Amino acid sequence: MIKFLQVAIFIIVWDELLALPNDIEKCRINDEQCLIRSSNKVLRKYSSGITEIDLQSLDPFIVDKVRLKHDYGIVKADGLMYNLKAFGFSSATIEKFSGFDKNLLEIHFKVPKLKYTGFYKAQGEVVGFPVGGIGSFTVNFYDFLIRLKVKLERYTRNGNVYFKTAGSDISSTLRSGDIDAPEIGRTINWIMNTSFDIVLKSSLKSYVGDVWGSLYEKRINEVFNKVPIQDLFLN
Repeated sequence: MIKFLQVAIFIIVWDELLALPNDIEKCRINDEQCLIRSSNKVLRKYSSGITEIDLQSLDPFIVDKVRLKHDYGIVKADGLMYNLKAFGFSSATIEKFSGFDKNLLEIHFKVPKLKYTGFYKAQGEVVGFPVGGIGSFTVNFYDFLIRLKVKLERYTRNGNVYFKTAGSDISSTLRSGDIDAPEIGRTINWIMNTSFDIVLKSSLKSYVGDVWGSLYEKRINEVFNKVPIQDLFLN
């Protein structure tokens, strides 16, 4: 029993000791220019993660698996995407970072080139042509602007106040893009690339937004869950 209490006390104390590295500039909660400046520095220096708070890599942004179910538009698929990696966030530029004081976080960031790689196991069709099986894919987005809104709530734990996320909304624009999925054949690849705007905007954009918006929200929540509000900002 004594051993159990010692372990429990250690966990509680350790939970309170987690903090951001000292070289990360802290800002006042409503100082948007400072938040933009600081967050851009973090992207450059800590893209591989922040060990002090056990934050996973931002570049590549790694996801084990995502359910794939899309049944409208010219691309239809039902299956699984796995071993997903997104490259390019370390070269992103954050252009807007505000809303902490209003419990509605809004982040705009632009990525010159965002590259997604991974594998799929799925059945479906592209422009009426049946496709399916197991294969790999690479998708490149150029001049990709992402606008992310995250609802925030505050709660108290062990005497400290923390943020937690409570839903998100994502929208995006891009100049161009391309897709390479070799296992589905040259013809289907050609169709998807020559019709990339249609494939993305009419068929996949909302799905990609929903999936990745929730993943971005989850990564943000990792920070909020470990660092109390009083340690995130200047008083």
